[in-house]
Amino acid sequence: MANTHDMGFLQHLVVCPVCKAKLDFSPDLIKCTLCNLQFHQSQKDCFDLLPCHLPENNGGLWEKRQQEMEDWYRNLIVNPTNAYHCFVNDYTPYAPLLATLSGLILDLGGGNGIVRHFLPNNVQYIIIDPSLDWLRIEWLSIADRFPCLKTKPYFVRGVGEYLPFPAHSFDVVLSFWSLNHANHPERVFREVYQVLRSGGRFFVILEDMEPRWVDIIKPTFLGKGVSYAVSIFTQKLRHAISKEKWPLQNDHISIQESDIQKWISQGFEVVKRAWIGQYLTFEFLRV
Repeated sequence: MANTHDMGFLQHLVVCPVCKAKLDFSPDLIKCTLCNLQFHQSQKDCFDLLPCHLPENNGGLWEKRQQEMEDWYRNLIVNPTNAYHCFVNDYTPYAPLLATLSGLILDLGGGNGIVRHFLPNNVQYIIIDPSLDWLRIEWLSIADRFPCLKTKPYFVRGVGEYLPFPAHSFDVVLSFWSLNHANHPERVFREVYQVLRSGGRFFVILEDMEPRWVDIIKPTFLGKGVSYAVSIFTQKLRHAISKEKWPLQNDHISIQESDIQKWISQGFEVVKRAWIGQYLTFEFLRV
């Protein structure tokens, strides 16, 4: 994995998240050379390209959801053993997929960069995430089990709706559970389309998704036991009869598969759709 203490590579890659023009760098300030947008820098180990007005916040709802998520992870890392098991349970099912990836990879909402543990050593990996909490020293408490955490990743503070990268930069974009926290997921798809190279892949892992009827009889559900499959079937039946909303965590937005089909219609095709554990997983190809 690349040594991320050298920020020169990242400096030459990033652009203005709004107009995509070149940036001018000084020690405590990054400034767009075209639209004059300014980004004040508070840390030396990342680039902060999230001016406060970019995530249209809908009356502060985005900040509230973001804060709930950050609080959850702060509480998680208080007990390193629990944090370790949480990450193992979530990411290990994706290890075979991640081991096949190559090239330049962008991780939307990549957090502390723990996905590096499962990636080949020769990839280049960049995180964009709106929270600087992921760079805190507390995450070193599980570095003995995830050695990748001993080296900080290339980290850009920002959001998927305004990606600060030039067109056709990345071979792969990952979104592990981050789309559920987005403010405008349809814009995320448009931005990802722009930064992916032709033939690039976009992996989206989603929470709180309603399964199709046929999903419930597949091995992914039945493999968790009959009682689990029955509970999902009952929940879906109740949902169909009462028209009540599918259960949703407080810090998540509701995403429907019909929405996804609209968002990908102009630039992506579905390579794979599968349930991995309780998460609906998509692989999209940029066409």
